[in-house]
Order: sequence, then structure tokens, then C-alpha cells
Amino acid sequence: MLEEEPHRSVSTSAGRSPGRSPRMTFCRPPTPAFVMMSESPLSRNRGLISDSEQNRLAGARVLVAGVGGVGGRVAETLTRLGVGTLVLADPDTFSVTNLNRQAAATTATLGRNKAEVVAELCRGIGTGAIVEVVREGITPDNVEDLVASSDLVIDGTDYTVPDVGLRLARTARGASVSVVLAVEIGFGVWHTVIPPDGNRFERLLGLAPTVTFDDLASRRVSVPLWRWVLSIPAYIGMDVLAHVEQGHLEAPAVAPAVELSAAVVSTTAISLLVGRRPPASAPRVHHFDARTGKAKTLRPSRVRFYLSAAIASIGRSVG
Repeated sequence: MLEEEPHRSVSTSAGRSPGRSPRMTFCRPPTPAFVMMSESPLSRNRGLISDSEQNRLAGARVLVAGVGGVGGRVAETLTRLGVGTLVLADPDTFSVTNLNRQAAATTATLGRNKAEVVAELCRGIGTGAIVEVVREGITPDNVEDLVASSDLVIDGTDYTVPDVGLRLARTARGASVSVVLAVEIGFGVWHTVIPPDGNRFERLLGLAPTVTFDDLASRRVSVPLWRWVLSIPAYIGMDVLAHVEQGHLEAPAVAPAVELSAAVVSTTAISLLVGRRPPASAPRVHHFDARTGKAKTLRPSRVRFYLSAAIASIGRSVG
């Protein structure tokens, strides 16, 4: 702990020569009262989160739908930021393929339900957060109650099941609740907010307002890859991406992108909960690539996607 210097007053030297200015010593300002308070799990939030904002977070209830990679890390981060209640919904269990990027995935948690593992992690942080677990994940039977009782929804579901995302977005719209969504691309991420006004999710993915959940679940209606992958970084293997688009392989995903995604989603969530404006709202998204250092706000574009694919292919051929 820093020792406070003795309080000094302005003084003059006795017997000084006539005409000389008095010798002045400026006192150090007293230490603010909140700095002197005893340490707490959230004390380092001060200066970035005000006391009134911290109180608002303590009273907030956030639904995290899907807590594998991004969702799990978001749940942990929101706990460390002081969110009072978290509802974690995920029917999946940790598998070997999760070990490369999902923070709660370890050899000790393989085969365990993701929501239960992340809940244990959050409760162990010690901020006093209430953490509820929904082992069955988001279903048609529970989505209305889960969303309506929440102040904010984090959509951490897989982009390969857009019917779940659509169900969350439409339910949230009816309950006047915003949804935060993010997708990792290479070593980058794009993220956005789905406000509860208009068909924002449908516009983002190019879906008709009349599309049904069954249309997406049965794949009678599909979302093209360029709606999810805004542009292809030159460092991504085009042969792998072709297999991903054909459904033969899962999309490549690495830990840095998951961590980056969780960071921007958590920051956006906090902004919304305390009344700040987010950096982007659907159908616009904010994209940042940590490997290239490039950032931009844009809308999904078919032309941009295929142009980036052509450039990436040429670059690999030349290389």
C-alpha cells in the first residue's frame, strides 16, 4: 500500500532575505474515500464502471443461450463484472473437439453438461451472482418464460441452427428485450445487437418476415454462407472453407477468436445494461480481425464475400 505523505501547508522561511518569495510546498490531495475501502471482488471495476452502474448490473438478469466457447466465457466475464443473475441454457456436453478453444473444456469436464460446468465456474468466482442452469437448452416450451424474465439475451447458439436464433430473436422482440450476437471468422469476429424493433434478425440473414422455424430447421430455407462469413481472410484455407460450405466439415475455430468474441459481446452487454449505445445494431455489424488489425462497420454483402474469396484464392496460388 502506498504511504501517504504528511500534510504540508504553505510556509515561509524565517529570516528570509527581504524581497525573496516565500518557499511554497504543495500538499498531496487526500486519498478518496472509496480507495480506502476494504477490497472486494469488484473493487477493480471502479473507474471504469461507476457505483450507480455497478448497482444496475447487480440487479440485472441475463440469459446466455449456448455456453460452449463464446457463451461460456461471456457468462464468466459478466460474473466478474458484477451481473447479479445469469441463466445458462445448453443441452450439449463437452467433447474432445472443444479442448482447443472453450475455456471450461478440460479433460476433467469431458462428457459433462456445459451449462452445469460453467455455472460451477461462475459461482466459484465469489461475486455473489445467482446462476441458474437450463440443461435442456432453448426449446419451444421454455423460450418465452426464459426471455421474458431476462433484461438481455446473449445468443451463443451455433450458426448452423439458425432456427434457434430466429426463435430467440422473435421471442425477444415480443418481450422488448435486446439480443447480442457474434460470429468468429478466422482470428476475428463480427458482432451486433438485435434490438426489439422490426425484423432485424431476418434482415441480417436475408430471411423473409414470414419465414417459419420449421422452414429453417428442415432446411427448406437456408442461410447462405456469405451472410455469416462476411469476408474471407487471405490466411484461411480455401479448400477447408469449401468443405465447410458443403457441410463436410465444421468451420475452423481457434481460441483467440473465441476470447475476442467473448470480450466484445461482454462489453456490448454491459453497455446495454447500463444504458450506453452499442457500436452496431442489425442489420449492420462491427467486424474486427486481430491478425490483420483491420476493423470496420458494415452489412453482409454477397459481392464482398466472393471478391474476398477470389483474392484469397489468387493470393494462395501466387504464394
